[in-house]
Amino acid sequence: MTNRKELYQLDVIGNVLCVRLCGVWSTPVVKTVFKEVQEAVKEIKHAPWAAYIDMRDWIMPTMEALEHFQMIYDWCALNNQTHEATVFKFAMQERIIRQSSSYDSDFHFYTKTPAHAEKWLLQKGFRFTLPTF
Repeated sequence: MTNRKELYQLDVIGNVLCVRLCGVWSTPVVKTVFKEVQEAVKEIKHAPWAAYIDMRDWIMPTMEALEHFQMIYDWCALNNQTHEATVFKFAMQERIIRQSSSYDSDFHFYTKTPAHAEKWLLQKGFRFTLPTF
């Protein structure tokens, strides 16, 4: 059985959901992450909140998992997630997120540098510090 830390870590810091993605995500992993995201943001979803996504160590979801991956983005948008900063290593990672997210460039920032993601979220008025994943 795969250890959770080998595939993802998540935590809420201030009013930002911080998620680190790793490895290849199957449908069961995406469904588990979805449940954990819902639980993690229950205290902050009453007001606008953001996500900090670090996917530098993530390969991608399996083809079967892509549909479920989209469900996470749809649910977050319906539950007051207004902004996201995504840190990526490869263009394919950015492309998958762009196709799954309905956020435009005013609300979604892509970068290869965690410090740039942190600065952008702070400029948008969110309270957090970079996670120590």
